[in-house]
Amino acid sequence: MPNYKLLPIPLLLLGMTTLSYAEQVSLPTLSVEGVAGEVAPYTLPSLPASTADLGDMVKRLPGATVNRNGIISSIAQYRGLFGHRVNVKLDGTGMHEAGPNSMDAPLSYLASSRTGNVSVYRGIAPVRTGIETIGGTIEAESKRIDFATGDEFKLHGNLVAGYASLGHTRQSSFTTALTNQHHRIQVSGSSDRGDDLDFKGGTIRPTKQDRDSLGLHYGYQNQGHEHEINIEHIDMGVNGTAALPMDIIFFRGERYNMKHSDILANGNQYDITLRYQDIDHRMDNYSHRTNSNPMMHRFVTPDVQAGGVSFSYNMANWTVGFDADQAEHNATVFNPNNAAFFVESFNDVERDRYSIFTEWQGEISEHWEMEAGLRYSRIEMDAGNVDSFAGLPMAVGVLRDRFNSSDLDQEDDLIDVVATFTRDLTDSVGVEVGFARKTRAPSYHERYLWIPLEITSGLADGNNYVGDVDLDHEVAYQFELGLDWHSTNLAFSPRVFYHHINDYIQGVSGITDMATIGVSTVNGDSTPLQYSNVDAKLYGLDANWLYAINSEWQLDGTVSYVRGKRRDTSDDLYRISPLTARTMLSYVQPKWRLAIEAETIAKQNKVSSENGEDKTGGYALYHLSGQYQATEAITLSAGVNNLFNRGYTDHLGGYNRAAGNPDIAVGDRLPGVGRSAYINASINF
Repeated sequence: MPNYKLLPIPLLLLGMTTLSYAEQVSLPTLSVEGVAGEVAPYTLPSLPASTADLGDMVKRLPGATVNRNGIISSIAQYRGLFGHRVNVKLDGTGMHEAGPNSMDAPLSYLASSRTGNVSVYRGIAPVRTGIETIGGTIEAESKRIDFATGDEFKLHGNLVAGYASLGHTRQSSFTTALTNQHHRIQVSGSSDRGDDLDFKGGTIRPTKQDRDSLGLHYGYQNQGHEHEINIEHIDMGVNGTAALPMDIIFFRGERYNMKHSDILANGNQYDITLRYQDIDHRMDNYSHRTNSNPMMHRFVTPDVQAGGVSFSYNMANWTVGFDADQAEHNATVFNPNNAAFFVESFNDVERDRYSIFTEWQGEISEHWEMEAGLRYSRIEMDAGNVDSFAGLPMAVGVLRDRFNSSDLDQEDDLIDVVATFTRDLTDSVGVEVGFARKTRAPSYHERYLWIPLEITSGLADGNNYVGDVDLDHEVAYQFELGLDWHSTNLAFSPRVFYHHINDYIQGVSGITDMATIGVSTVNGDSTPLQYSNVDAKLYGLDANWLYAINSEWQLDGTVSYVRGKRRDTSDDLYRISPLTARTMLSYVQPKWRLAIEAETIAKQNKVSSENGEDKTGGYALYHLSGQYQATEAITLSAGVNNLFNRGYTDHLGGYNRAAGNPDIAVGDRLPGVGRSAYINASINF
């Protein structure tokens, strides 16, 4: 593909053109009323869901994007950091993945048709948002029907149905609740189905999708007291993940949480949340892709059980609290054609986190406000002894015995410090300066992967990896400088940032151990990588902006750029998003809206040689969308994504690992999807 260098400058300049119709325009919620400065977190305006993947919504946030390993296996990336470095919360609570390759990344647990809003804490995430927030905090909330105002119970709800031509995707959801001023009984559910996706030139196989969810919710409130119980069942069936060595056969299980909040007589408030999840998983490399060698057929049965508690107490300018969670992971590899074959890749792996924090917000002078926080976390990890089929090569036994005899009980002490300063320079312009020390302990994959396998925590680079029990935790020193400029018809919020990361964890070549090399060679990779500590830096800028041309026409968009480099070598970091911009021109009427959007992506030639990463060319995609308020209760929306059916390669889309596709060779970059027309209907009652 040619390397077109496409930049969003012309449309950005067009958006800055001065016109004089501002007094007739009501801007969306981008700033706190009456003062400069952005709402925290930054929340997307409501848009119709053109796909079932929540990742498509995340991509619209400034500085955010996703690494897509499958139709619903989207991994959040924020300012170049992704995977376990980004704290993703669903309805206020974090998720633990069952799949060792992040097939069930947190975003996969919520269908876009059930999503109420998606938000990001711009820049440095406050310590109150969670443990290990080195890569920021992104939140997604499902649709919720609030309490009514009187004693009489009322029934309200929302129904959504949609169809997209790409993969004949069908999505539907419902949210309905019986409520009065004290009680809220809600039932929610969703269903997503789709066939293999097409691109300009063929079909991406396998990319089928199958996902159902069901939620039961009860809430009670009275005079400042609020109680809530939520149960979520997830049932993901066959989902193709061509960028990974196996496909999803199922993810199945439940998530539970209980919340209680109370406003005390002195005005202080406390909140407590209890949570638990139990998820089983199965994946294989033969049911939905070609694998002609029965002796190389494999299926894996990972699972996760996890629980936790969070508590916070708010008094005047102070917030104090603690968080704790415990997770246990298992994963065993089997051969369906050899009942004796097995490899315990992870056995009784425990990763427990205990954390306390304090945060203060307030004025420190006549002009400056500060938000400062301190968090201490203790991460304790351990693993049980592993075992394997006796008929495997002797080198496997060497690696197994070496791992079992090592010190598997590991602890990390993490200290996070955040200080953010804001000042209103004028009534419409504010400035923000932030500093932080953020930390992250190794994941269980990075520490306890004893045998070289293509378990990459979602990296999807095609390499085999092996862990290191003695890894150090990551320490990032972060700096942020931002400007918020808001007038009656213009909103512009740019940010520049720099992250200086010590002991950054990534795969490193140069393994000399013959047992590791021998086993990895049998598993298809003679040059495996080992998770190791290196030094890195990331820097860049992102901005969101909106310009109301007049009472009917509006321009808005985002632009994001990040550069990721090793500091100890000349290499670049892997899977870093290229310069990206979205610019939308909208025509708005009281009952309907039409819009055309340009999504422009620059070429990415700053790639990681350590990971064998390929360069990608730039491109531009154009999307049409429309929305019509048919009645007070019925909203119809439709559109066309990739209007001109442009062929392109998404730099974050991964490489093909599925054999047997005549349109894409194994090892080639997966192409971007083709044109898709969609239609949705939403009914409120």
